[in-house]
Amino acid sequence: MSKMRNILNQILEMPYYRNYAAASGLVHNISKHEDAVADILCGNGFTEHQKKGVTVKQRDSWLEDPYSCDIPEGTYISQPCGTHNSPDFIVKDQGKAHFIECKSVSGATKSPMYNSGVPKDGYIYVFSAQAYDETTIFFGEDVMPPGDYALMQELISEHRALDAKYNALLSSPYGIKHYTRPMMNHVGGINYFTHPRRAELETRVLDSV
Repeated sequence: MSKMRNILNQILEMPYYRNYAAASGLVHNISKHEDAVADILCGNGFTEHQKKGVTVKQRDSWLEDPYSCDIPEGTYISQPCGTHNSPDFIVKDQGKAHFIECKSVSGATKSPMYNSGVPKDGYIYVFSAQAYDETTIFFGEDVMPPGDYALMQELISEHRALDAKYNALLSSPYGIKHYTRPMMNHVGGINYFTHPRRAELETRVLDSV
């Protein structure tokens, strides 16, 4: 079994963690969802690589060709593109980069909040929900097909063009302008934990490593 597959199997056994504070006392003083994942990486012999400031262009280049990632084997970068950009981790195993994005929700919510981030092709999403005290994993393209992703990017671009058009007409002496922020929503109360494709999507991720 590859180290990465072992890591993902351990992630699937994780209880719920908030993305900013522990909701479970089952793991030694882990304060965040991301820290719980980092603890599993380190427990499997991975070390944090201190390369910071990975550009979005570099990230996308590695995403297109995961074997071109030049960080050392057996290492990971945490928040490679900063705290406000994805992914949460880039992990190098068997010559290949893996992109991991952590999501968790509290209360009765059973689907992740993507906010302004459209689910990305090639990302492994680690999703934890308080409602079930469980974790599931899936690829971005399995919940946002490439055709939908392209349409979403087109929609965002059109809104940016509208912002530019109307902002050019505004005359506030204080420089007040309009900014359209993308916001991804689920419609119909989708439940990622009871969805009939859950096992299939988890298996697809495991088989990929």
